[in-house]
Amino acid sequence: MARRRGVGHWGQCGALLLLVPFLGGCWLGLVAAGAGAGVGTVTYVQGESSQVHAGGFERVWSATTTALRQLQIQIERSTKDGLGGEIEARRTDKIAVTVKLEPSGENATTVKIRIGTFGDKAESETIQGRIASLLQGGK
Repeated sequence: MARRRGVGHWGQCGALLLLVPFLGGCWLGLVAAGAGAGVGTVTYVQGESSQVHAGGFERVWSATTTALRQLQIQIERSTKDGLGGEIEARRTDKIAVTVKLEPSGENATTVKIRIGTFGDKAESETIQGRIASLLQGGK
């Protein structure tokens, strides 16, 4: 019976190893996402940066549009309603930037950013950082 358990164990490990190529580089983001996504924590999963910012929806919306303008990202279209909002924009190199905002409580708003088709982690973190700085009174 010990032999059968060992085979099952190795079979499970083999199945997990077969999944690794399909995860790409995303497993680190999944681990980070599982560690907790409190206010200020940035997660990056499958090309999308997500951060919960301290501030009501309208305040974070304003900081987001200001951050995009400061970073010379041209806003092409924006829509918002009672459930959240979305901004479609373009960098100077014409790559698309999509920003989604969702209220996450009374004084918290989640901002999700995707740059291009596959994402740009460094640029997404730059935008998230600028938003956070503006919310803290920075320029």
